[in-house]
Amino acid sequence: MQASVITFYSYDHKETKYGKSKPVGAFEVKGKGWDSTLGGMAFDNKLVDFMAEEFNEVWNKKRGDGQTKDVRAYPRPMTKLRIQANKAKHILSANNDIPVFIDALYDDTHYSSHISRAKFEELSHDLLERSVKPIDAALKAANMTLDDIDFVELIGGGMRVPAIQERIQKYLGDKLELGLHINSDESMALGSAFHGANVSTAFKVRQVGMIDVNPFPIKVSLSDVSGDDESSTEEGEADVWTKEATIFKSFGRTGVKKTIAFTHETDVHCAMGYAESDILPEGTEADIVRYNITGVSKFAKEMAEKGLNKPKVSLQFELSTSGIATLIKAEAAVEEIITVTEEVEVDDEEEKEGKEAAAAGEEKKEETKEGEETPAAAAEGGEEEKKDGEEAEEKKEEPKKKKTKTIEKEKKKVHKRTLKVDSYYVTRVQPYSDDALVESQAKLQMLADKDRERIMLEEAKNKVESYIYHIKNKMADYEDQIAKVTTSEQRESILSMASEAEDWLYEDGYDADLATFEDKYAELAGPAEDIFFRLAEMTARPEAIAALSRKLSKVEDLMAKWETEKPQVTEEERNSVMEKVNEARKWIADMQDKQADTDPTDTPAFTSEEVPLQTKGIESLVSRLSKKPKPKPVEEKKNETTEEEANLDEAEEKKEEAEEAKEESSPDTDEGEKAAVEEEL
Repeated sequence: MQASVITFYSYDHKETKYGKSKPVGAFEVKGKGWDSTLGGMAFDNKLVDFMAEEFNEVWNKKRGDGQTKDVRAYPRPMTKLRIQANKAKHILSANNDIPVFIDALYDDTHYSSHISRAKFEELSHDLLERSVKPIDAALKAANMTLDDIDFVELIGGGMRVPAIQERIQKYLGDKLELGLHINSDESMALGSAFHGANVSTAFKVRQVGMIDVNPFPIKVSLSDVSGDDESSTEEGEADVWTKEATIFKSFGRTGVKKTIAFTHETDVHCAMGYAESDILPEGTEADIVRYNITGVSKFAKEMAEKGLNKPKVSLQFELSTSGIATLIKAEAAVEEIITVTEEVEVDDEEEKEGKEAAAAGEEKKEETKEGEETPAAAAEGGEEEKKDGEEAEEKKEEPKKKKTKTIEKEKKKVHKRTLKVDSYYVTRVQPYSDDALVESQAKLQMLADKDRERIMLEEAKNKVESYIYHIKNKMADYEDQIAKVTTSEQRESILSMASEAEDWLYEDGYDADLATFEDKYAELAGPAEDIFFRLAEMTARPEAIAALSRKLSKVEDLMAKWETEKPQVTEEERNSVMEKVNEARKWIADMQDKQADTDPTDTPAFTSEEVPLQTKGIESLVSRLSKKPKPKPVEEKKNETTEEEANLDEAEEKKEEAEEAKEESSPDTDEGEKAAVEEEL
């Protein structure tokens, strides 16, 4: 029993880099709840226990030896009870009661009872109460209440159990209606197909947004790699370096990546497993996978030689959309502050003015201290300043000269090293190795071959069995007709073979192989098919002879008709047709005489399939003669004929001759002739 809280929405998705965005439907799982021990089998077990108790009461009373025995200790009768209980459960979903009877369930004791739907619901009362608890768990995981829910849909086998529907509807109240709109058998398969299409790289389909959650928390535990000298602790240090963190929390989204970083200088051992959780199934192994991450010690040593700090190790983990957690990236990094000298460009005049200003400032200081400045000197100073200003204006007009200056700057340099990651497993559930994969594929192929052989064996067995009944039925239904083409010894022999084959089939032949069944069928079919063939030919031959005689008579009538209507067919040509007709009639007479001298119980002198072949040459000849053109009328006097008309007549004659030649050379001439003759006759 499972319950999920899901939010439906849409988002814009680009199918290509330059394509337009299209709205795509999506859903996100907010919470899940389940009861792993509540399902269809739990309801079956309630009925099985009830039926076993009823049988025990009848059985122990019948035995009368004072001992109390329990049918549950015997697998065979319990299997029968379980099958009957499952059948009763299905029937009670649509009916109010069902009679149950099992002949000689155990120890020559019958089981007979009558189970009503009310009794079934009474037995399953505690299961019905448990059916709504996963809904509470799902709402709690999603941090929601029923007031936040817009719609409820029921799928799976629970759709067929009225009591389940009533209990869930009672829990939902009047505000929410229990929906039964989705095909319960196809829904999970369709969801799996959509998810498979999303993650597949073999083909592209319409995107369907799916965001699921991982209900179980996953943690990583870090420690130094054992057995590594460089990873040993310093003298006097008793503590062993370890770290532990939950990277994927309970009911967190799938399809995410998490990175943990720490400062370390030795190789690291990483163990990934499930954190403690109340919802983790009992008996689940906590370990998932373990990693040895090497290269940290070597990198730290190189950095220490350069006088740098310890490396910062970064481990990136991914929880895929399929719910599989793995370490996908491991690297170490060290930051180094370096001083870099750079050359920058400065103007020559700016540098000179800066130096002159510094010098003037020093002189002015000295004069001010002495206090001997006169107005004339001030005037001279003014004139000098004026001259300097004029010179500055002149210098502005000239292009400024560029000069480089060297300065020092501090920059950050990052040293990175990709670490080597080796994974291994210590749990019972492990991924396939290459050898295990090859072995599994070979096993699947072997099972497929066995299935094919089993199907072929069943078909051969059914073929033999059905042919035995075919022989017996036909020998009985056509007894009088078969007596005309068989001897009493032949009939007794074939019936005896069929009876012996039937006995063999249900005794020694039960475990026979395919080759044995094929040999048995050939042994039966040989003499039986000979008899059935003679029976069929007994009526088919006369019918074929009669049809041939009618066709020959029509050919004779046609030749007589052509004598007047088709003067272009010469007498010699008609005689050639009649010769072939006479040959066919002679063949009929000879074959009939030969068949008359042949015993009906032996192989026939000729078959019905040979008869129609006797008209093949006749039809071809008649078809060709029927297309022969009529001769042109001969004029007594030649009228005045223009040269153009004569040429036209000559062209028409050549055209007709070409058409005749084409018809004779065409590969379909025989077929066309046959069709024409059939229509004519």
